[in-house]
Amino acid sequence: MKTLLQTKEIEMRYANKHALRKVSMDVQSGKIIGLLGPNGSGKTTLMKLIAGLLQPSSGEVIYPDNASRGAESKSTISFMPDELKFPSYMSVEDAFTFYRELYPDYSPDLASQMQKLLGIEEMRSKMSNLSKGQKERVALALTFSRKTKIYLLDEPLGGIDPVGKKKIIDAILSMQLDDSSVLISTHLVKDVERIFDCVYFISNGAIVFEGDCDEMREQSEKTVEQAYLEVFDYEI
Repeated sequence: MKTLLQTKEIEMRYANKHALRKVSMDVQSGKIIGLLGPNGSGKTTLMKLIAGLLQPSSGEVIYPDNASRGAESKSTISFMPDELKFPSYMSVEDAFTFYRELYPDYSPDLASQMQKLLGIEEMRSKMSNLSKGQKERVALALTFSRKTKIYLLDEPLGGIDPVGKKKIIDAILSMQLDDSSVLISTHLVKDVERIFDCVYFISNGAIVFEGDCDEMREQSEKTVEQAYLEVFDYEI
């Protein structure tokens, strides 16, 4: 196990507002990591920053194999935003073709595996005609169709029915993560806590708690949800 990615004292400021405050994280290989916090806590900003879509006001991100920020670092990351947008004319099949042509690390075998696991059968359907759950499953299949180091999933379970959630969780668990990791941001802790190896809680742009999930369960005899409720002092 090795450190794949680090954030060091990351700050993001917009005028007088702090979106992120000195955020430091270590992403270890072979791990499924939860970035947990209420809406507006800074999760999406941090995910976009790691993905290279935003530039931090201060601090740095150290990418896998010390890749330089830009095209090189983006090649080490597969990012699933909270809403994956495609042109209205594009079909599901077109979306997979687009990924195949855009990313050298695209794997047809992984794409096919994910399509079957997630129950994606509407390949000729227009992306614009899919339900929220169908779009999420297509987005996850596209994200996991690449052989890369870090998979970033921003709120992958939002607005999804229980069957869709189970399929998405099963797909995440099916990934072979010896040399890669998955970082998932969500506020739906109960739905997904069982798959996490470790978690970071974020509030008002700052990391307020971090912990190993097995140690939490064994030593503190707490679930991730119980720890989350204690830290944030409210009901999910």
